Amino acid sequence: MDNPDSTGEPSWLELFIDPAGISAALLDPEKKKRILKIEFANCSVFKKFSDLPRLLIQFTDKAFFAEREKDKGKLAIEELMLFERKSASMRLCAMATFAALNYDIDYILDNITRNELQTLRVLADSFYRIYTDKNLDASFGNWLFYRLVLSIDRRNRLTPPQPRATIASTLSNGQLMPTDPALLRHEKTQRTVQELKEHVLKARAFVTEMSEAAKDLIAPGPQCFLKPFVELAPKAMTAAFIGDRDVLIESPSVDFEAEKILIPAADVANKCLSELVTFLFTSGELPEARKHLHRIVRPKCTYPMVAIDEEVFRSYCQILNVQGTPYSVTPNTIRPFVYDLNTLNDESMRKSELYRYRGAQETTGQLQSVYRAENAALSVVDGQSECIRDAVKTTAELERFAKILKKRMDLLTDKRRRQIIRAHLQYLCGSIPDLRDILKTNGVDVSELRTLAVPSEHRPLERPPRLEQLANLLRGSDPFWSLMTIFDVNALKQALIELGPFWFPTKMHISEFLIESLEKRVNTPAYTLQRLLLAKLYQLSRMHNFQGFVESLSAYSVELGQDMNIDLTFESIHVKAMIGNERMPWEIEYFEATTQETSLIFNPEHIRTTDGSARMINQVGSKNWHCLSLMLNLGDHQVVFEKGGQIPIEIFKCVPIARMFGAFVKSYDELVTQKKCADGFWRTMTPKFVDSQPTRGLRRGHDAEMRIQAARKELVLLFHMFSLLREKRLVDFIIAYAVCLHNKLMLAQKSSHLKIHARLLSIYSPDTNSKLDITNLDDVRQLLQLMIERAYSISNTDPDTIRTYADFLYVEKDYQGAAQKYLEYFAANDPTFRLSTSSDVFDDTIINRLRICTAHSGFLTMSLLTCQWLQVGRKNAYQKAIQLLKNNETRDVGANCAEFVTDVTAVELLSQHYQANRMTKSLNTLYAGASSLSANQNVPGVLTKEEQKRRTCKLLTSLSSIYFGLHV
Repeated sequence: MDNPDSTGEPSWLELFIDPAGISAALLDPEKKKRILKIEFANCSVFKKFSDLPRLLIQFTDKAFFAEREKDKGKLAIEELMLFERKSASMRLCAMATFAALNYDIDYILDNITRNELQTLRVLADSFYRIYTDKNLDASFGNWLFYRLVLSIDRRNRLTPPQPRATIASTLSNGQLMPTDPALLRHEKTQRTVQELKEHVLKARAFVTEMSEAAKDLIAPGPQCFLKPFVELAPKAMTAAFIGDRDVLIESPSVDFEAEKILIPAADVANKCLSELVTFLFTSGELPEARKHLHRIVRPKCTYPMVAIDEEVFRSYCQILNVQGTPYSVTPNTIRPFVYDLNTLNDESMRKSELYRYRGAQETTGQLQSVYRAENAALSVVDGQSECIRDAVKTTAELERFAKILKKRMDLLTDKRRRQIIRAHLQYLCGSIPDLRDILKTNGVDVSELRTLAVPSEHRPLERPPRLEQLANLLRGSDPFWSLMTIFDVNALKQALIELGPFWFPTKMHISEFLIESLEKRVNTPAYTLQRLLLAKLYQLSRMHNFQGFVESLSAYSVELGQDMNIDLTFESIHVKAMIGNERMPWEIEYFEATTQETSLIFNPEHIRTTDGSARMINQVGSKNWHCLSLMLNLGDHQVVFEKGGQIPIEIFKCVPIARMFGAFVKSYDELVTQKKCADGFWRTMTPKFVDSQPTRGLRRGHDAEMRIQAARKELVLLFHMFSLLREKRLVDFIIAYAVCLHNKLMLAQKSSHLKIHARLLSIYSPDTNSKLDITNLDDVRQLLQLMIERAYSISNTDPDTIRTYADFLYVEKDYQGAAQKYLEYFAANDPTFRLSTSSDVFDDTIINRLRICTAHSGFLTMSLLTCQWLQVGRKNAYQKAIQLLKNNETRDVGANCAEFVTDVTAVELLSQHYQANRMTKSLNTLYAGASSLSANQNVPGVLTKEEQKRRTCKLLTSLSSIYFGLHV
């Protein structure tokens, strides 16, 4: 086809520059196949040849070469556009030729050389890529590719010999010549064949699936490729030659609506069955091929792609003796083959696997058993992976199997094959009963086979032991184990009797609230039992088993006595409050927690300052706070605010803070009340932080040391109280206080760039002139971390909480975690990242910190691109980012970041970076057409904003893939 004078037909170049000519050449059925006469020196040979397969290969080659030329060196925009549109047009011509040949892969392979398989592979990949680029159903493209894989596999079962060298490998002086071109082409072609063979199993699975669950397929006709080529290719090429960047003529692409050829699902399944039968038959899987051959029928559709070669399948039916199909040969036309003992004893027949298989299928009775044993023995000798246990089942078949195996193994001299056979026999002896004895009886050497274990005598089945029995089996009657695991009073008493003097009651923990009441009975006989019972109650409370706690308390009340009833009642109230506080707000509604019992702490009648019943209020403040926290978490804010004032502060020191919380939530919508609560909380908490600071100087007195320790204990108790809160508004209230205190300390240290954001920060307005004597910031940071993590666990999608968490991690110099939280902040505002850079979400503080975090992670190019979102100080940030990029190695040096650019300054800096690193493709993407929106004045403003949103979304998505380890 390259030489028009030799064939009388136009060349590929003439067809490419004449769109009308290529339509006539491809759609004319008379020109698809013809006879060429090839004359040699002394003879003339007539060879069947096709013009269209040659055109197909030539168009594909030209498209591939144009694509490679586009990636070479530094080219102008006009040259890039020319090569891109040329490759697209050539690809359309190749696909149109492929469609004109009705996608007949076998016909194309018959009319091209072996070295052109690589080109055909490129065409198949391009065809599949069209469907994926357009987000269409790729079943037809997959079918074409896997048909190519099966055809290549069928034609290349045997490796062809290497071609002779066309040039000498060495010169006369002994120097090596370059590698021979013929050998290079052969190696490349063989590598392509091996790569395609790796997809054989996938191809078999796909064809099997299509034959079982087929669907209608739409094959694109030649007009799908010719129409866009004829209409758009001349305009696109002209625009490329002119080189006008404002004329954005798109490259021609496939139009699947131009011509559709519907292939019914039944014909698709039938064709896939025929391909599966061909593959199975050529692979030697005759039983599977025979099973599927029964299902093949004649196609109803006249499209050549689903046609079936009747001559070939008639031969399959004749060889496999398949009857009842449209391609079966009638019994009268061929003389039937008789399978008997004479046939079995014929050595030529024994060598044929096909005849042995048919002999086992077409005989009955004893003769069939003989054939089965023969086939099983020969399968073992030949090393085929078949299930011998299903083939030989009776003792007679095993005897025949052993005799044939003995006869064949005596003729073997290959040590490796004998070793493989012994390994197979070792497996069969373990899976077939009495096979070892039968082999030994028939003379097979079993001395090298390992002796297998003999099964023990059969025993009746026993029920598995219950949990209690299992515990008894493991521990027996250990009384200490009973004390640790059993809560029954009688069992505990028996265990104490068995232990006797070896039981030390002080080793088990009990509630601190009940220690004083218990110590009054230390000299009584029931002291050991009562301490053990209280320890078991404490164990249930730590297990958060309130129901078991109440049941055990009612059972232990007789042994504990009447004088401890009040203390135990308050203990049960505290346990219930503690368990309720451990649950999140969305879990509390499923937990039957009420505040009727907890409100008893406000009753003045229950407050006694001299007896043990008042220890809950006087000495164990954490228990009080558990009750108050439960009431605040369940919404009884007004009860806490009103009734909390009835208790003196000297008795109940945490009541003022609890009342502030109740008043704050009760009047959450009133700004004046909020500021009053914030002012009172500031004046209450800040002195506690100041008192807990160590005094200056090398030495401090005993009184000062004790005072600091007392202040720190009180601070630790307050931190524990705050950790019990689950009310989101109260958690934000405490966070705002801690953030305000932190920011004030940062201003004092002249580190205003380390400020933190909080939702309710505006309600705190401390005196800026007063100086805080807090030198150790660990307490403030601990409170911040405690409350921020609590708020994040309550609501991990709240934007303000996420930003506060990110600011805290940035202050702590955890740049990786801070960047992750900043990206979570953007996702919380819009999960699709379709954000406008002019919104309040893109705060300059956030952007600057995200830039620094990205730079610390090593992605300096991405760090530079985040400067585009800054409103103030953008130039200074660009200078810092580009200086880092020039002086350090970056982890994104090879990334194409041109699609993220929306700012002119970023275009200039990034182009210099790409130019220095010789990243030609990225540089071309940056400048081609409308890539740089800020520099293109012909794009409307609405489109510019939408494109900026798209690129911002793409940049944020790429940053998320960096920090969260996701491939997007």
